[in-house]
Amino acid sequence: MSRVNNLNLEALAKTREAVEKGEAPAEKIFAAEGEWLFSDEGLFKGKIEYPGGVVEIISDQPPQSGGYGKHPNPVQYCVFSMIACYATTFMTLAAMKGVNIKKFKIKGGSVANMKAIMEIEEGPIIKEVFVNVEVESDADESIIRQLLEEANKKCPAAYTVQNAVPFRAELSYKRV
Repeated sequence: MSRVNNLNLEALAKTREAVEKGEAPAEKIFAAEGEWLFSDEGLFKGKIEYPGGVVEIISDQPPQSGGYGKHPNPVQYCVFSMIACYATTFMTLAAMKGVNIKKFKIKGGSVANMKAIMEIEEGPIIKEVFVNVEVESDADESIIRQLLEEANKKCPAAYTVQNAVPFRAELSYKRV
């Protein structure tokens, strides 16, 4: 098995070939599910299934936002998901191009407009989303910058933030 930047290149190549030939689905749904909590455990509990099993996660809000402060809030999970997705995209692109990365660190965040969230004023809820990437490599800086630009376009999380992706909310209601 050939690994570059800790990614299995053979598996990536096989998956790409299978999608290209129509032997694997061209679309994939990534899903999670959860429910609101009515205890001091936190506010929301969810689970995510993956090939190796299932993980349960709990989100909360800090006390000043009505929660207990026992777990990260949903936006923190969103930011973590975004930087993990961006890092995976960047490192996969680098591996596929044969660029060895010696060290990769990423920080990210979003700037929330609390006045809009608390309905004090109208305006965008999120003003900005950002990532800061720290890379050490023996490759030329111009190659690393090209990888960054390509990750900006190909990272699913970055794409979702940068483009108007259709959103739908459906309701199942039971009166009790």
